[in-house]
Amino acid sequence: METKNLMNHPPTCTRDQFKHWTTLDVRWSEVDAYGHVNNVAYFIYFEAARARYILDTNKYDALMGKTALQVIVNCTMNFRQEVRFPATLDVGVAVTSIGRTSYTMLCGMFLAGTDTLVADGVGTLVILDPVTKRPIPMPEDFIKTFEELEQGTIPRPNAQ
Repeated sequence: METKNLMNHPPTCTRDQFKHWTTLDVRWSEVDAYGHVNNVAYFIYFEAARARYILDTNKYDALMGKTALQVIVNCTMNFRQEVRFPATLDVGVAVTSIGRTSYTMLCGMFLAGTDTLVADGVGTLVILDPVTKRPIPMPEDFIKTFEELEQGTIPRPNAQ
């Protein structure tokens, strides 16, 4: 069975796909025994950028238990190029689709100030009722806020 070497494949993300950015410094503690950023750190960078995005929506309280909860149910990451300490990353995130009870975010990590993609990933988040912990429909005000941040309509392929 042939496996793909993703580091030799063309990048799937470009800077122009993102309106929202978070800049993060690589910390020494995120470097592994091989001398490069450990794979788990990229998920932490994605999490930090997602959190900044939600804070910037002004829906943080609503999504953190007041009227809804959001939980990540799936997250994938493609590692495109190794990163060594010291480094600074620009992490772009975008809501790329909205379902009935969930939404999907794309993440692209670039060496700061460059078009060099080092990792990209996708996460799916489900909106839950804070009391029952069961999925609830995406609130229309959340969708409107996401579309304002993305400066356009977000596809809703499974919104039925």
